[in-house]
Amino acid sequence: MPKTIHGLVTDGAGAPLAGVAVTNGCDVITTDGGGSFSLVPAGHFIAITRPTGWTTDRWFVRIDAGATEETAITFVLEREEQSLPYQFMHITDTHIDAKRESEWSFDYGRLTQASQLKEFLADLPQLSPASRSVVITGDLVDHGSPDEFVELMDAVSDAPVSVNLVPGNHDHMHTGLKGLVSRNNYIINDGNPELYEAMVGPRWFSYDVAGLHVVVMDWHTHELGLDHTAQEEWLRNDLAAAGENTPYILCMHDQPGHSIMDWLPRKPLATFSGHWHTSRVVEIDGVLHVNSPTPFFAGLDYSPPMFREVVWDGTEITLNSRTMPARYLHNPEHVFDVDKATIAGYTAKPEQPLVRWRHQLAGAGHRAGVALADGMVLAGSQIEDQPAGSVEALDAGTGHRLWSARTASAVKTRPLKVGVVVVAAEVNGAVAGLDAATGERRWTTPSADPYRRFAWQSPVESEGIVVLGDQSDLRALHAATGEVLWRRTDLSPHHNIVTHSSVLILGRTVVVGFWPTPNAPIAVDLHTGESLWTVPPLKDDPWETARKLRVTGTAVFDGADDSILLPAIAGTVKLDRASGRVLWTADHEGGYSPSTPVVTPDGYVVTVTGRGIRMLNRETGALLWDVAVDGLAPFPMTAYRKKAHPVMAAPLYLESEESLLLPGLDGVIRRYRLDGTPEGEFRIGVPLAAPLVAADGGYLTVGVDGGVLSLDLPSGPTAENGASS
Repeated sequence: MPKTIHGLVTDGAGAPLAGVAVTNGCDVITTDGGGSFSLVPAGHFIAITRPTGWTTDRWFVRIDAGATEETAITFVLEREEQSLPYQFMHITDTHIDAKRESEWSFDYGRLTQASQLKEFLADLPQLSPASRSVVITGDLVDHGSPDEFVELMDAVSDAPVSVNLVPGNHDHMHTGLKGLVSRNNYIINDGNPELYEAMVGPRWFSYDVAGLHVVVMDWHTHELGLDHTAQEEWLRNDLAAAGENTPYILCMHDQPGHSIMDWLPRKPLATFSGHWHTSRVVEIDGVLHVNSPTPFFAGLDYSPPMFREVVWDGTEITLNSRTMPARYLHNPEHVFDVDKATIAGYTAKPEQPLVRWRHQLAGAGHRAGVALADGMVLAGSQIEDQPAGSVEALDAGTGHRLWSARTASAVKTRPLKVGVVVVAAEVNGAVAGLDAATGERRWTTPSADPYRRFAWQSPVESEGIVVLGDQSDLRALHAATGEVLWRRTDLSPHHNIVTHSSVLILGRTVVVGFWPTPNAPIAVDLHTGESLWTVPPLKDDPWETARKLRVTGTAVFDGADDSILLPAIAGTVKLDRASGRVLWTADHEGGYSPSTPVVTPDGYVVTVTGRGIRMLNRETGALLWDVAVDGLAPFPMTAYRKKAHPVMAAPLYLESEESLLLPGLDGVIRRYRLDGTPEGEFRIGVPLAAPLVAADGGYLTVGVDGGVLSLDLPSGPTAENGASS
């Protein structure tokens, strides 16, 4: 039988400290009046909960669970000022990569260098002087290898503030990557946590700062069922020791869903997570859920690299979300002030000679464009410092705001006007039906699971039926009432990658593609939701199956030959409309291009994010021409990309002029002929990730700063009034 561990907790002068929580990973006890404790080992560690006002470099001790000799250990705490308000920093998914060039690393090199994290942490006193600690919520390293953990621990070892590490699924991948469907019907990789424990430390623990109890758990092994009962028992004991009136937050790699939230002994104030590589702030049943994107490369939701400053004032949690400065991305400095521009409304100064009018939305813009309907411009916005967004209606001629409607979470997609109703999708999966004349809410179709919905695609309508959703909750709504007409929940075990594919409706055929599952684009009946194409079955490894047709954006129809074009992760796919049969695929360098191909008489123009545009042959997909674009963008927005580049949005095809207008993140709109020849540039001065919409002889768009712009862009091979050729 293992022997008892005896221990002592003291201050730096050797005085005993009573009431300090100590755990063996299951049981939680507190030190007695003499600062002593005794525990029988239950795992590989004995750890303490660092109390409010105290810190230590040694908060856990490794033990041999099979030892037969009694052991004595001592924890020494030092005083630390933790006055209110207390600010800490949340970052996530650092993915330190010590391996070779990776399929996912489209800038050809290591996904994140440990030197980037080390430099960032070292600069915190200047970059974020009020932040007194950091929590990194998982996927600390990319492959879970020993070399990566060595680099990680070196990067955090000299940080000027305490850095608390949370394990993620990539941190348990040292035995390889194999996809599976978990006990909660979740697509994930398998894993082994032994190397993490050997090189980092405990995978679940707690600490206190300024009266706030911080709980860390290992979501990945909990989801796999390797230790969920042990973690749950520890948490019950930990919260009991903390006291029922002590507020707490929960930090884990993934946004906790029902499998976590439903069994918690009591609700946390907030949860902090990553995993999805997204920026998403929602409130569910009074709990704030903060899901943050990657700090050193762009997110899967096309968020720029970001970090969050979190402030605890003794009562509530508030956020200050910031775009990562270019120097920590190893990019050149830029001319835009973007610290908050992609997070909340920010009054930029566009080039006035080209601007008819500008309207500042309540929040920031994203990559979805505006909608133009019946003389009204509709736009959604994101407010990433709180669970909020907006939908606004503007007069197309003047930019005067007709109405504004706040939403419970960000609107990163294009609203849709259907008769007298404006339909908007929120990131929590809820859908709002707003009165087109006043903005008053007519109906709300609630999210099927706000923990697990990340609604990034725009609604599409036909015959008064609105279709939207993701691969595990594709649904059709009655536009006038919000009534659910049909819902498909069987297309994928789970939606675990944010989807950017809006549906394409052709008569009664609804076409859409996703990744990683289903493993091919699908077609369903508009009225019934029944499948029209045959979808290949999933193989044992859903990740391998998904590599065939990884659709990342919305399809377009080519009526000339009854075909469908879809953007894929690193290419373009052409399908036969009637059967869904693949006609051809064209590969592109780079990846994760979400922009819909453009059908022209000369061929298909596709956006190659991080490079430029190119035209493909209609019959074969062969390359007809390729135009690379250079420009100084303020940040990367293409998923997994580290290097900032201006090209992200699709160009607008001007049939009457036989030309293309390509907006850029460098604040420049470029004009090209249909043969790829440049015709001029318009310097707007605002980063543009959204496409252009032709309107009344001009053009509409929204910048990442949340400014809706009506532009006057002169035609012709040379540009005047603020443009350069």
